[in-house]
Amino acid sequence: MKHGLFSKILATALALILVCVPLFNAFGASDGEVAQDCPYIYIHGFMGTDLYEDPDDPDSDVIWPPTTDSILAAVKVALPALGKLVIDKDWDAFSKKVMPYAYAIFEPVMLAPDGTVKDKSGARMVYPEPETVKSDSHLSFRYDWRIDPIEVAAQLNDFIDFVLENSGCDQVMIECHSFGGIVANTYATLYGNSKIRSIVYNTTAIFGEGYTGEMLSGNIVLNGESLTNYLKMVMDRNDYRNLINGIFKLLYDSGLTDAVCKLGNKIIDNLAADASTEVLAPLFGGWLSIWAMVEDDAVDDAMSYVFDTLYADSKIDHSGLLEKINDYNTRIRPYKAETLRQMNESANVYVLSRYGYSGLLLVDSWKTVTDGTVDSKNSSFGATIAPYGETLSEEYLASADAKYISPDKTVDASTCMFPDQTWLIRRFEHSDGCSTCDEFIMRLLCYDGQATVETFPEYPQFMYYDLESDSIMPDKLIDKGGDGFFDRLKLIFGDILKMIKNLFLKVIGR
Repeated sequence: MKHGLFSKILATALALILVCVPLFNAFGASDGEVAQDCPYIYIHGFMGTDLYEDPDDPDSDVIWPPTTDSILAAVKVALPALGKLVIDKDWDAFSKKVMPYAYAIFEPVMLAPDGTVKDKSGARMVYPEPETVKSDSHLSFRYDWRIDPIEVAAQLNDFIDFVLENSGCDQVMIECHSFGGIVANTYATLYGNSKIRSIVYNTTAIFGEGYTGEMLSGNIVLNGESLTNYLKMVMDRNDYRNLINGIFKLLYDSGLTDAVCKLGNKIIDNLAADASTEVLAPLFGGWLSIWAMVEDDAVDDAMSYVFDTLYADSKIDHSGLLEKINDYNTRIRPYKAETLRQMNESANVYVLSRYGYSGLLLVDSWKTVTDGTVDSKNSSFGATIAPYGETLSEEYLASADAKYISPDKTVDASTCMFPDQTWLIRRFEHSDGCSTCDEFIMRLLCYDGQATVETFPEYPQFMYYDLESDSIMPDKLIDKGGDGFFDRLKLIFGDILKMIKNLFLKVIGR
């Protein structure tokens, strides 16, 4: 009797388990989501990997990023020279003193005049062991970010073929970040997209950066407002940012920031020729990657300034470099949008853009909204965005589709190339990452089919990066504070009290 009862209870329990386990799995994943079933490849952005004097030598010195010693050596020379300059106004002496140190920092990573690597330097493009490459592998494609994107695309093609051959899969999924988007798009233009199942364009520079063209055209200028806003961005992750930003505003209101910019502009005006000819043009103007990041409508002006003005009297042959720039301008640049549309027809395409910061402080276009590096209009593939510090006009908003308007009324996503496949994250800096964003990207890549901004309720089209929790979340303007004097004063005093508390805890050893 007891044995029969026990058997019935056991049978009932097993039946419940068999019924409930599938339900648990169902609740754990939304319809259309699948586990990773093809390799994931991450393509890093500009300066995304170290460069070595000889990448084949395990004991080789790193040539980029520059060493702390080389930077300190330049600073030790520049500061006294700057003090002397203020007194004697001898710009030539200042240039002769400082330029050799600036050149020494960048010289190891300069390319040959024809745009090729002038020595053995480069990135360590290490392939994984073939037996370790599986359908669920997470892999990084590393490359020399200085060189011709067309050359890098050929390397990516070889890498993808290696991954597919050893994983036994037919396709890969790709996340490309920043300049990595240019690499991926160049690859797709030249080799097609049949090997890509899904791709996330994570704040990419495919359509360029506004300040790159301006700087290569010689349009460099400082002003107090742009400097103040740029410093606010730099301090955005500091625990005492409200206090520090209050100090920045005080300096700006007092006129001291403008005075610093006035001195900076004098230095720029007097040293522009030397700096551009000796450092700017050979370094940035010699990197094919930089030319690929110039916006389409700025290419002609930039090329004219570098080759017809800076190099007008040069005896160095730059024809090889020009040939490579024109090759990209002919074979890749005109077809960027078409390549993206073709990708969208054959693969699952997702676009992540970030916004909320002003542009680079050294150019007139600093009021362009960016993620601190790339123009948000470009990284979103065409969003309509109000100038920094402003909102879209009432007339514009009245005729716009409200579902594509950001909560802060600064962005209209309806004009994006793929409006229903584009997410915009406010106050998330260009190179920052967080676990929730990584999780979101993997959910997009692994989704069975084409997801849209309505697929995941927890990831709506407009999101926000929360500093305190280090995560992205639906944008509810949770950081929006008052702009009045007493509102700012409250935030500043809050930081002061926080600083006092932390100092006290440090003193008592806690």
